[in-house]
Amino acid sequence: HNLFRGREEYVPKGALFHNVDLAREPAAVEKIFERHQPHLVFHYAAINGTKYFYDIPHKVFQDNTEMTINLVNAAARFPPRLFVYASSSEVYGEPLKIPTPEDHPVILEFYAERDSYAASKAFGEFYTRYVAGRRSSYLVLRIFNTYGPRMDTSEYGQVIPEFIRKALREEEFTIIGDGTQTRAFMHVDDHVRIVKRLVETGPHNDVYNVGSGQEITILDLARIIHEIVGRPFRPKFLPPRPHDRRRRCPDITKITKATSLTPQIDLYTGLRQTIKWYMDRITRI
Repeated sequence: HNLFRGREEYVPKGALFHNVDLAREPAAVEKIFERHQPHLVFHYAAINGTKYFYDIPHKVFQDNTEMTINLVNAAARFPPRLFVYASSSEVYGEPLKIPTPEDHPVILEFYAERDSYAASKAFGEFYTRYVAGRRSSYLVLRIFNTYGPRMDTSEYGQVIPEFIRKALREEEFTIIGDGTQTRAFMHVDDHVRIVKRLVETGPHNDVYNVGSGQEITILDLARIIHEIVGRPFRPKFLPPRPHDRRRRCPDITKITKATSLTPQIDLYTGLRQTIKWYMDRITRI
């Protein structure tokens, strides 16, 4: 990890941290694998945040694919028992079916800068399966919108922390588009609990949606955040981004069957907890 968006203070106590650029230091990555011989690898590293997809699409695609190549190649040489790759719901493009199951086709638009990220994730899925999967078991997780504390609240972050920052600190609250686009949000604690069970029990060597089945409009999300913060809701609507996806909601039947678990933290409760975390650190967001 090179702390592109993270902070070293968020590393758990007792964990060993290597400040390495996964995209540009393949020898260092391989040395870490050789030294530690990990049994389990979680590859969640990526340039994420929708504004990056439009502003620096070449870097998003190049860095994300190169870090995956370097990690997977190191794992192929020093194979763990299980390699877990964090993909994204973005690979579904504008979905043909809602809720969207795992057998939905991968849809990428050649002329859409937004799909720089989706293309890098689709590449990573195949590379994980065909290279890491030769000598290790693997899991591909198509992650839908996850939220919680410790996220980037800037315009380059995800929608919930950005909305929280705007609601707490900015005079004008803006929404990109008309707010009718939908997403399904899962609290990070539910994400960790369900993925942990999947890692422990399997079945492995497969792809799974990870998310909440509760679809909500961006407008309603913003309204709830204002209600919790205690601020009047007077949004200003900005022009939509090109190729923004109108709807996004996973079919979680497969992962529910595999783990016997479902998300337990409802959106309102999760947002209250998350907003409190940011409010306690208001001077830093």
